[in-house]
Amino acid sequence: MSEFPRLFLYSLQLNEAHHRSFSELVGKHANNISIGLIENAADVIPDSAGWVRDIRERLRNEGYQIEAIDLREWNGKPEALRNLMFSKDVIWTGGGHTYYLNWILKSSGADGVIRDFVQAGRVYAGWSAGAAVAGPTTRFYDAMGDDPSAAPEQSWDGLGLTEISIVPHINHPDFRGGALETETLLKTAGYIPLALEDDQVLIIQGEKKWVV
Repeated sequence: MSEFPRLFLYSLQLNEAHHRSFSELVGKHANNISIGLIENAADVIPDSAGWVRDIRERLRNEGYQIEAIDLREWNGKPEALRNLMFSKDVIWTGGGHTYYLNWILKSSGADGVIRDFVQAGRVYAGWSAGAAVAGPTTRFYDAMGDDPSAAPEQSWDGLGLTEISIVPHINHPDFRGGALETETLLKTAGYIPLALEDDQVLIIQGEKKWVV
């Protein structure tokens, strides 16, 4: 049985047990794990610089080797972007605006690289919007407050790394109503939603799937 894909998808918060599970998924100690960190989902979120920086530093404090990859700087450089991403053990995609993130992944060509990266046995990690785009579709996430018009062009296709559509923040007071609506709409449309609380992680390793 193949151990691929290897995915680490979550809402917001990570604890030490999560980080241990992540290291086990990657197969390396934290200090030896290199991560390409895509933070572009926050590009269109006002006043996001502080929490983006805070999350990046939390990952660094765990010992991971972090390099931020700003996809705005890689348009028209597909081979260079591929080489950079494939120099990492993990591509880690952050939260923010689901539709803008989906657009910039596609417009930069990072979406195809990520699919190849995962197929090659590397790990994809994503939180909130970064977890949502890992699934088959971005439909219905506007119920959680993301305006699709924030993306210059719209595509409803996610990365398709898993058949599961992550619905983040199901227990967050600001997002619970929208998360419940998104979950219901996805289920009605025939998708397989999985609602995660802010301190839960879905780990996928081949055919094995479990929530930590």
